[in-house]
Amino acid sequence: MTPSRDATHGRTRHMVDTLDRLFMEHSRELVGYLAGKLDTPELAADLCQDVYLRLQRARLTQPLANPRAYLFRIARNLLIDHQRQARARPETIPLEDTTTGLACARHCPEADVCQAQRLACVRTCLRRQPRHVRQALLWHRLEGLPQREIAARLGVSERMAGRYIEQALRACRQAIDA
Repeated sequence: MTPSRDATHGRTRHMVDTLDRLFMEHSRELVGYLAGKLDTPELAADLCQDVYLRLQRARLTQPLANPRAYLFRIARNLLIDHQRQARARPETIPLEDTTTGLACARHCPEADVCQAQRLACVRTCLRRQPRHVRQALLWHRLEGLPQREIAARLGVSERMAGRYIEQALRACRQAIDA
């Protein structure tokens, strides 16, 4: 019984050595493959290490028909697992990030007043515009009509309709900036 047990242990040891060599031969290529699919080279290196660990845990009893393909299949499976986990995790923002403002459910009274003043300014400006200029902007912005439709309604060319819209926008911007 001892000789066969030693023979089995010898085959297992040989298989482990073969898998180690396989990994060493292709590890750079694996990292390159993973780096092309991931955000950071560090993450690619981590997943490559996981490939090695999975390879070591594999209970292979026979030689592989295509060892390189087997290695890359492990890498692809790990990549898929990683992407699934990343999608399942909520996005986090570090508290130290000063570019991200914390939103408040209530409106700021100052912002509301400022917005109301801007709106009043735009309304006054639009009232002062010729009717066709004002109407072109309102159709464009509020109803989402294309210039072609606005031109047809006003009986002018598309280019002229675009100029009317541009004229109204310019006047509104100047009124707000003043």
